[in-house]
Formats: sequence, C-alpha cells, structure tokens
Amino acid sequence: MARLFDGAQANMVFTSPPYATQREYDPLSGFQPVRPEEYCNWFRDVARNVAAVLAPDGSYFLNIKEHAEDGERSLYVKDLVIAHQRQWGWRFVDELCWRKTDNGVPGGWNNRFKNAWEPVFHFCRQPQIKFRPKEVSHMSEDCFEYSANNPKSTSGSGLLGTGARGKAAGQAGPDTDDGRFTGLARPSNVIEIRTECGQGSHSAPFPRALVEFFLKAFSDAGDVVFDPFLGSGSTMAAAEALGRTGLGVEISPAYCDVALRRIATLSGEPPVLAATGQSIAEVASERGAAIEPAESPRNRDGRRILHNGPAPCYGSRRKAG
Repeated sequence: MARLFDGAQANMVFTSPPYATQREYDPLSGFQPVRPEEYCNWFRDVARNVAAVLAPDGSYFLNIKEHAEDGERSLYVKDLVIAHQRQWGWRFVDELCWRKTDNGVPGGWNNRFKNAWEPVFHFCRQPQIKFRPKEVSHMSEDCFEYSANNPKSTSGSGLLGTGARGKAAGQAGPDTDDGRFTGLARPSNVIEIRTECGQGSHSAPFPRALVEFFLKAFSDAGDVVFDPFLGSGSTMAAAEALGRTGLGVEISPAYCDVALRRIATLSGEPPVLAATGQSIAEVASERGAAIEPAESPRNRDGRRILHNGPAPCYGSRRKAG
C-alpha cells in the first residue's frame, strides 16, 4: 500500500469485495472463499487500510449483496455495515440502490423473486465530504423552489440551488400555476444502470458506468480513486475515462490481464512491470498465460507500470485535462 500510494491519499474508494463462500475466483490467486460468519473479521484489515489512505473529505463506496441459501438470505452484509459504523469508526452516509435495468440474471426460486438490484453502501470519516451533485443532475419539469415553509418543496425531483439564482440555473419554460418549473434536479439514490458482461473470466463484474456515476458526484478531475478488490478493472477504467488517477490492488494475475486490456482501449502505451521493465505480455508468457498486447496505467512520471509483489497491484495516473 505504501509503495502504491507513494504519499498520496485517495479522494474516493469504490470496491466490490468477494462474496462469502459463493464464488470460485481465479484458483491461481490463492484466495480462499470466506465463510459468512468469519466475513467481518476477515474484512477488518481492509477497512483499516482504506481508512489509512482516504482523504479527510473522501467517500468510500462498498458494493456487495448477500447470497441466499436454503431459501434464506444471509446476514453477513448487514453485519459488515454495522461493523463499519459501530466497531471501526466509519460514518454511514447512505445506502444506494443500483437497479439493473436489464432486470439482472434470470432465475427461478421456490420462495423469492430474481435479483434485479444491489446495494451500494456509502461511508466517510467526517461530516463534510466532497460532493458534486450538479455533475449528475438532470433537467426536470417537476421542480419546486426549496423552502422549509413550502410543503411542496419536499416532493418532486428536488432543485439544485434555491431562490432566483437556483431557479435561473435550469429555467427552460414558464412557471406553472402550482409553482412547478423546469430546472436542474438531483437524482435519487436509486441508480439505474445495465449490468456489464464479457470482462474476461471474471465471475462478478460490475459496470464501469456505475463507478462513473459516483466519480462524477464525489470526486474531481485529477483526484485519486482506489479499489482494493480491483477484479476486472471497472474502477480503474472509469478513472482513466474521467481523468482521475486510479489505483488498485488485485491478487489474481489473470484479472490483472483483463483490467489492463480494458484500460488499453482508453490509453495507448504498452505496460511495463515496475520491478523488471518487462511488458505485460512477457510477464503473462512466463506464467503460461496468453494475453494480447495491452496498455497499462501511468505512474506519476507518465510511464505506465504494473507493480509486482505478493499482491499484484497497479495504478493509473494521469493529469487532469
């Protein structure tokens, strides 16, 4: 972690950790699935490491949904959220809903419906956080002037800004008789995005667009974004696309390959292993894996690198453009 961050701090953390016991990840990584009753103890060090690198005004987002077994939902994710707040000192800001607009994975169970949404839990360390709601706002014809004395201001989509100044920011037509007008409105905490498939052999990828929503709302161009369970690289790809600095940790060499190929479509320079100067194709060849020539993230000097170590990790660094 110290080598990866090199004195920097993460302005935002977005991650989707492994499910308890349910998924068979890359067998070459050495990772053993964690039992639900042991999950919080296993995750404690992850939360501690995130706290150590997160900027004071940074946000930390955790995407994970518990599984069902024998017709009953496991509670380890609920325990994990409670542990963050009551044991590890995190502030629990919100629980957002990622609704899968393609309605998720088909399935038939004898006592429940198919999964079509997942939670994203929002944590921070202090009350004041970086928040850019206008970056994810939309035009709405159902805005009311916000006022504590206006009962209508609690309905509708919610205006970004108050008074004549806020109203003028998005005015697109005359007011209606009941006070509605067209303006910029904040989204709700239900985020509608399709699932994303085809990211190599990863068994549980989440869409880049999901990360991009949070990056726009809770970070600025040039900020540092960190994913401690990088997987197929959605967080780093989103960071590269939006001009952020992406840092990630991943113990699976195969998933690192997938992530690098994704980032290659957004960059244009061949990756270099920091320890040896080898290309990623040469590193893959040594372990008997086939990989197309790919491009990797940049370091602070503008070179693209792949760190090698007990837990392979890499970072995408780019200046805000």
